[in-house]
Amino acid sequence: MIPPVLGVTYLGFPYFNIFIAAAVVAMAWEWSRMVNGGRFGYEGWILTGGLLATTASASMGLYVQSLLVLGLVGVLLLIIAESRRLTSGLPLHSQEMEQAVNPKRSLWTAVGAFYIGIPSLSLIWIRTDWEHGLLAVIWLMVLVWSADSGAYVAGRLIGGPKMAPKISPKKTWAGLGGCVVAAAVAGGIVAQVAGLEEFSMSKALIVSALVGLVSQGGDLVESAVKRYFSVKDSSQLIPGHGGVLDRVDALLAAIAAAAMINLTHNTVLIP
Repeated sequence: MIPPVLGVTYLGFPYFNIFIAAAVVAMAWEWSRMVNGGRFGYEGWILTGGLLATTASASMGLYVQSLLVLGLVGVLLLIIAESRRLTSGLPLHSQEMEQAVNPKRSLWTAVGAFYIGIPSLSLIWIRTDWEHGLLAVIWLMVLVWSADSGAYVAGRLIGGPKMAPKISPKKTWAGLGGCVVAAAVAGGIVAQVAGLEEFSMSKALIVSALVGLVSQGGDLVESAVKRYFSVKDSSQLIPGHGGVLDRVDALLAAIAAAAMINLTHNTVLIP
């Protein structure tokens, strides 16, 4: 899958945006089914439609409007959850109401709007509006791939105490260290090879290490969600590799972290 991803990233608009929209649809479908016991109902359609609207708005450079759409989707899903709870005719906070209505599924679907939407519109913003947008997206991909590899190698070679055994039994603190080191090295190499004079080596190392650390947090978050809902993979869309969310969980967190670092540095949403 790497060559097609790099290809659409290089081509940019509209191919990159169409690719993001397709990925958003897949992730919305996976998330909705994962938090709704394998069902894709009207809440899933609301989530998918809202995320597509967010992607379209971001593709037109309307980033503030994209955030507003996400907020509206979240509010709508929360209203649905409360309406179902109040009109169920069952005692509130009772086990019968939870089993028959299960309003939490709307709440979890609302969480998915932000979990998927924020990184997706951020990635479009990074590719389109950043001065070195293409390089930034490639940097993120290389950084996450390197962080995953570093975590795997360090975890296998060093082993040691588990980081979160109840969430992800195979992750170790040594693996986390390997992740941070590999991310820092990869980020520094990309900055050096690209010849970004305004991006000093020390800054490249620090930012890359931080984003790599956050990417592992993204991996843990999705593992926790899957364990909470007792599912092994988000789907089987990618044979032998699970679902799209399984493949991009770390990348989603890394994208959000990179966007936040840029926002706090520049103090504006649209540079």
